[in-house]
Amino acid sequence: MRKILTIGIALLAFAGVSATGSASLAAEWPKDKPITLVHAFAAGSDYLARLVAAALEKGVGQTVIVENKPGAGGAIGTGYVARQKPDGYTLVTAYPGPAANFANTMPGLPYKPLEDFEHIIQFSVGDMVLVARKDFPANNLGELIAYAKENPSQVSAGNNGIGSYGHMIETAIMDMASIDIKLVSYKGSPPIVTDMLSGSVDLSVDYLGDAYIKHIEAGTLKPIAVISAKRAKILPDIPTLKEQGLDLVAVPWGGIMAPKGTPPEIVKKINEVVAAYLKTDEAVQKFAMAGQIAAPTTPEEFHKIVVDEEALWRGIITKYRIRSE
Repeated sequence: MRKILTIGIALLAFAGVSATGSASLAAEWPKDKPITLVHAFAAGSDYLARLVAAALEKGVGQTVIVENKPGAGGAIGTGYVARQKPDGYTLVTAYPGPAANFANTMPGLPYKPLEDFEHIIQFSVGDMVLVARKDFPANNLGELIAYAKENPSQVSAGNNGIGSYGHMIETAIMDMASIDIKLVSYKGSPPIVTDMLSGSVDLSVDYLGDAYIKHIEAGTLKPIAVISAKRAKILPDIPTLKEQGLDLVAVPWGGIMAPKGTPPEIVKKINEVVAAYLKTDEAVQKFAMAGQIAAPTTPEEFHKIVVDEEALWRGIITKYRIRSE
């Protein structure tokens, strides 16, 4: 009995030391060294990451470095951060693929998206849009489905690669509407738009960004539906998929994560600083310039968003054996 009590006291003492160490670490953060925000994609795609990093730097009084670690659709940089010390000095931008869906589309992924991170905050949401070439013989979802059924395998749709958000949405639309569309993979939105303008591809599901907006405004491409829960502010007259009878809502998001075990006091501080910035007029305007909406959440809300994301696509990924390129 004495031996058991001794072990128990030792364990309690260890737990106390661990708790004290964690509290001490959180109290000192971020005095020791600069914070690194890893962006797991190439330079040029890090506009929002740099806005958030600048706000965090100002809010905590420590240098914040944005480090690009591209590769494998974001898996390399995200996996790197999963292996770092959970001390609040290494963070990573989070997006649906590497933070959630790669759990199902990348066999052998060297990290567990839903288990290896603390979800700190969502910082943005954007709109996906279903767009058609100007002279495509359908102006809404119902007409598109009817035309696709009358012309099986004759309608083509571009996307940013197998496993991309656009590819999965196109697959889900085919599955839910029982239609057969030829999916064509591209490396980026500009070549999709070029082929739509030339008439060599009929449709695209893609981010509603500059590549599409200018052509939609010019009338050289026509939007069929928005994939969000609500109509896009920039396209108030275009109904959502759900409004047109297809129960599918998919909203790409961006956020910040830290390695699992990062002290909750640090997670809370980062959340508070970034959330305060995202609520400013400056943030709203600058995010809008990138076709994004500043959308802060609590850590708990962001965690649920990531978990729900994986659950939303798991069935489609499994059924069609989707594997990220």
